[in-house]
Amino acid sequence: MNISTHTVTSPISMEHDIIEIACFITPHGFGHATRMTAVLEALQKQSPTIHPHLFTTVPESLFAETLSNFSYHSLACDIGLIQKNGLQADLPATISRLQEFLPFDSSLVKELSEKIKGSRLVLCDIAPLGIAVAREAGITSVLIENFTWDWIYKAYLPDNPALLPFIESFATHYKQVDLHIRTEPACSTGNTDLNCGPIFRNIRSQREKTRDKLNCRNKKLIIISMGGIDLELPFVNKLPAVSDSFFLLAGQKKTRQIGDNVLLLSRDSAFYHPDLINAANLVICKSGYSTVAECYQAGVPIVTVGRTTFPESAVLEQFCAARLNGHTLRQEAFLSGEWIKSLDKLCLNQRAVPALTNGADSVAELLLCHLGKKFLIK
Repeated sequence: MNISTHTVTSPISMEHDIIEIACFITPHGFGHATRMTAVLEALQKQSPTIHPHLFTTVPESLFAETLSNFSYHSLACDIGLIQKNGLQADLPATISRLQEFLPFDSSLVKELSEKIKGSRLVLCDIAPLGIAVAREAGITSVLIENFTWDWIYKAYLPDNPALLPFIESFATHYKQVDLHIRTEPACSTGNTDLNCGPIFRNIRSQREKTRDKLNCRNKKLIIISMGGIDLELPFVNKLPAVSDSFFLLAGQKKTRQIGDNVLLLSRDSAFYHPDLINAANLVICKSGYSTVAECYQAGVPIVTVGRTTFPESAVLEQFCAARLNGHTLRQEAFLSGEWIKSLDKLCLNQRAVPALTNGADSVAELLLCHLGKKFLIK
């Protein structure tokens, strides 16, 4: 397996030792990557000499939006669920890929363990390969999760019995982790070293400044996001007729405008996603961790598109209903655009109280305590 490396660095004081850590990040959606980014941002804020090495196939540009000091290693470190589109998983394709991926190639594990020598920690969200590599290298492993793959796969087991050996294998790897961190909204219970609140990348720009840049004027700003995974949205041509609203469709392949009130925004645009969320009157999205956490940060009303076959969805939807005045749409109602008729009512939902704390700070505190207080630079 080829591993390519690119390093982005900012000046680091030579008075302090650089603290190397390795991070193995599943490429299943962008939520795990943004969660890891938020943790690293919190770590580097307190200890700027921390230098993370990122092992993943999530685009490097996503991390560079937030972090200025990191190394990127292109590595297919996890399978997760193969997606047909933003709302549907492909179980036969997932099983086929898992059969190729497991058991882990011992030569790859050894190669990676050599590569991360000198690292003080190995952070995993939620790629079990990172745990195996950490054990081989004799380095402390840290699992950050609101679900694990064995928990996800169990929901599909009745119709896909071929998943059983992978459930057992992943469960074994997860049990071998040295530090276990679980973040809300959590899908399971059990012993951990830390339970923390939702983890999110911090808002950077004031709400009105972002709205001015979007030129949405006094219209209601409606953000529609499928988490960066392709999905055909047949209702798009109905949106220009809703003249009192400005629609922003995030995570598109390219940026383009439809009329004067519909903006399709590319994944690599200059807008920071947490700032966009903060500027919105309403967010309509698939029930995914990253967008839900960012709405929680800003207190923005949310409408989730139900994914009845994905077990995490019910947990996220319950969290949204309880904390964000949230509602859930059936997939058919979302794709048909039926919800447009109820838009005025949905926009009347009050904003929730913005989050007072970020779970990333709690995680950073635990990890810095483990590394040793001498690395905490004021």
